Parts: sequence; C-alpha cells; structure tokens
Amino acid sequence: MPRKPPKPDGGFPRLGRPLTLGAQVEQLLRQAIASGQFADGRLPTEVELAEQLGVSRETVRLAAEVLQREGLLHKVRRRGTYVRLESLPTSLRPAPSQILGYIQASYDQRDGGALRHTSAAMLQGAVEAAGKRGFRLLVQEADATKPLESFRLIHRATPLAGVVFASFGEEKQLKKATAFGIPVVLVDHDAPLPKIDSIRDDSFDAARLAVHRLADLGHRRIAFAAWRQVHLNPWRLGGYRQGMRERRLPQRRQWEIAATLDEPGAKHFVRTWLDLRPRPTAAYCFNNTIARLIVAELRREAIDCPGELSVFGGGGEETAELTCHQADWPAIGARGIEMLLKAIEEGERHQPEHAVVGHRFREGMTADAIGP
Repeated sequence: MPRKPPKPDGGFPRLGRPLTLGAQVEQLLRQAIASGQFADGRLPTEVELAEQLGVSRETVRLAAEVLQREGLLHKVRRRGTYVRLESLPTSLRPAPSQILGYIQASYDQRDGGALRHTSAAMLQGAVEAAGKRGFRLLVQEADATKPLESFRLIHRATPLAGVVFASFGEEKQLKKATAFGIPVVLVDHDAPLPKIDSIRDDSFDAARLAVHRLADLGHRRIAFAAWRQVHLNPWRLGGYRQGMRERRLPQRRQWEIAATLDEPGAKHFVRTWLDLRPRPTAAYCFNNTIARLIVAELRREAIDCPGELSVFGGGGEETAELTCHQADWPAIGARGIEMLLKAIEEGERHQPEHAVVGHRFREGMTADAIGP
C-alpha cells in the first residue's frame, strides 16, 4: 500500500478560499467609500453597479445590505443609497454647501411685468436673510410650468444645500424635486405635499376683507378684475366670493372679469364694465398693477374714479394714491429662507411648516362711499 503523505508540521500557511462574488463586491464598495469615490455621497443604482462590475443585480443588493447593517450605507426610499458621512474619515467628508437655489417662475410677458414687483421684493428679502446666515443664493428664472429642468441644471453644476421655488404651482414637478434629497421650500404658493415647507400671503382673507370694506362704504354691486390665470392663484377669487356671500351681496359671474395684467387688460375690463347692466359701483382688483391701469383708463375715458367706480387694489407694486391692501413681500422671501435653513439643520427630524402671512389695509384716493 502506498504510504500517506506526512501531515504538515505547521510550517505552511493555511490556504484561503477564493472570495465569492458578493464578498468581492463588498470589498470594492468598502474601498470606494473609504477613498471618497462617491463625491456626492450617493451610490450608482444597483443596475448601474451590476453593469459596471459584471455581476447580477441580486449580488450587488446583497453586498449593499451587508454594508447597510454595518452602518456604512443607508437607503432612502425612492431616492437611492447613500454613504453615511460619519463613516468617512474626517478628511474625506464633503464640506456642507453654503449655496441655496432660488428658482423664480416667469410668466407670459403680458402678465410678467405686473408680477415682477412682488417677485423682486421677495427675492430681496431672501438674499438679505441668506447673507445674514453666511449663505449665497444661486438665482434662476424658469418657465412657470417647468421648474424642474432649471433646478436639475443648477444642482448638477453646483450642489445645493436646499432650494426655494418661488411662485410655482405645478405639484407634480415640485414633488419630483424632493427626490434629490435636499430640503425644498415653496414661496408665494402652497401645495398639499408633505415634504415641502411653504409660505404665501393670505390672498383669500385679504380679498374677503376688501369686499367688506367696500360694502361698508355702501357698495352692493362689486366687480372683480381677475387675473386670467386663475388656477395659479385661486385664493383671491375665493375670498372675493366669500366676502360677497358674507355681506349678502348679489353675485354675478359677468362681474368677474378675467384679464391680462397690462394696459390691454385694463382696457378690456373698462369696456366690459361699461357694457354691464346694472353696472357695479366698485371693483376689487387682483393686484395693484391692474388696479392702477384701470384707474388710468377710467381717466382717459373721462369716467370719475371713485365717483362712478371705486377701485381697490389687491397688493403688489407701491402706488401712493391707490386704496389697497398690501403684504410685506420682502418678509415673505426672508421667511422662506429661514424655513429652508431650519429644514437643513434639522435634517430627517424636520416637520414641514405651511405659513400664511396677512395683508394690511392702506387708505388711498380711489375708493369712496357710494353717492346718494
């Protein structure tokens, strides 16, 4: 019989078994995390990693789960898998961004000029508030229906700590913005989205109280110079109707005159008003710009204001002689930045806030008590 080979006497190292594919993927991911390879903290998708490494998606998933249990990675539902910053060496942890995005909605040129007064005032307040806290705003104007495209371009080029969307009402687009993993605040609008803070002026109550003031002056037939894009600010129309109901005033749909916020819109309103029977004796206007332009058109037509038609502005630009209500627009912009910074500081603990800021009445010379 052949003799058995002698047993090792301990002078030989124990042979290691080849690493499984899963273990190899784990090892590669650990090295990439330790070297700071994922600069933005986000890993490629499982599909992308599987293609890059030449393994199955299931192998990548199992390897990532091991690293999650060890606290090196964490997965955010519908957003992706991220490196836990505390797991990185201090020298490799990215410095927190001191740049905030500010995406401002732009509208049709016929309306845009009238809306720039409030936009500029809110932006001024936002810039000042950010500067006081050591942050800088990166400002971009975007189509009112397509904010996400502009946001993506900015965030890709310059990673942002958070973003403000000003005067946007596209809920689906805003919802998609939350998937980028940074706080989002909506200014000059609100939306029923659980992850987004918002702040706007109280257009509803301001309009309601404007109707009350005109009713106190004896006016029973009150028209509304509405913005044609009612869906972007439904609160003023709602407040106007509510005020009319509360004071038990007659309501006519033909008294709600939709127009652009420019001179042609003012002409359209006045021409329509002249054709009404009976004519309203007062007009509540969507904002101060259309109110000012209506007053100017009445004067061109030699129509006495407020004698034949009292005009009440809904806020916006500063017009000395106009009777109106007005919000503190710079304060609204500043408050939006404060909300954003609070969301950044609190991280996953943050509970979104939805704030509404009131208006103040301003006496002018364009609304008066109705004559006998």
